[in-house]
Amino acid sequence: MGRRNVGTDYTKIYGYNRVAPGNWLYFKGKMKPGVVKSCFQTGDKEVFQISYDGCAPEQVECPKVMISNESAPEGYRLVPAQTAHVLIGDHVYHTLRDQFGVAVGLVSDAGKDKLAVLLEDGSLLFITVPVSMQNTPNDKLSEIVRTKLLQLFSEDARRITVTVGQGIVYLDGIVRSLVIKRALCACVNGIQRVRGCVDFLRVQMETYISDDRLQETILRLLEQPGIRVFNYTVEVQNSRAHVKCSCAERYYPKDLETRISNISGLQDLSLSVESIPENAIQNAMMCRGVESDFEASSRMAGSVIRVNFYNNKYLVEGRVSNSFQRQWAFFHAVKSLKTASIENRLRIS
Repeated sequence: MGRRNVGTDYTKIYGYNRVAPGNWLYFKGKMKPGVVKSCFQTGDKEVFQISYDGCAPEQVECPKVMISNESAPEGYRLVPAQTAHVLIGDHVYHTLRDQFGVAVGLVSDAGKDKLAVLLEDGSLLFITVPVSMQNTPNDKLSEIVRTKLLQLFSEDARRITVTVGQGIVYLDGIVRSLVIKRALCACVNGIQRVRGCVDFLRVQMETYISDDRLQETILRLLEQPGIRVFNYTVEVQNSRAHVKCSCAERYYPKDLETRISNISGLQDLSLSVESIPENAIQNAMMCRGVESDFEASSRMAGSVIRVNFYNNKYLVEGRVSNSFQRQWAFFHAVKSLKTASIENRLRIS
């Protein structure tokens, strides 16, 4: 197992935080924090087994401290050592000044980025961010991003404006599809020294496509034979889709997001897929049997129906051609499954 990096973690401070195994723990006056392997109390003492730099744990005994209130339950960033990893709003502890504080900003001073920390005594301290974490000058980073996008997205990149500020890249313009839009943002986020990408991109629409039509297109995609999802909901507003669904673990649709994103006219997509372990799937054989009945019945011609057991009830989902098919499907499911705990989600389409 790889060693954890204290630079990216919050550190508990003895006397100010409740501590559990696995936490980084810092004792005031020490050179660095260590990882707590175990901790217990005995009499008026607290005993810790702590590993420093991945070495064998050493035992540390301290007076027992009662902690009734934690200002930073998740821990602190230790500055100046962890300055590069401090986020705005983080609680920090300045090891040299022996003071707590809060990170309140990041400023540029004489061409250098500095972290602004408001200390508990009311003073405002500016700590220079390490050279390796300094923001690349705006014009230089802008040129790097433009060059990269022109290399990988030559057709779309020419219609995009790139603006850079404090390591944040802002993209604006029109692209051909949602897939390209997402690929562009992923590309920018992957460029070294880019702190984030703000997406103002829009998908080009040859003709207007209504939200209802987009919703129906997504539903029909979810109901294709090769996509075994259930308990699905699709909401589309202003060409932006929110899709939720569940599936058995072995049927997880890895390319579902890409397939939905390729739908013409879709501006944005939020997709949530609940993956259910195979041992948690119940009554699968009964459900498949009812589905087979629907497929074989001449009364259900043109319908697409799925049956699944979820949250202690059966879900009958899909589409039918008319109200007769919808009613008949429900009654047949009740008869075959011998239960009234059935939710009929069939839509007429």
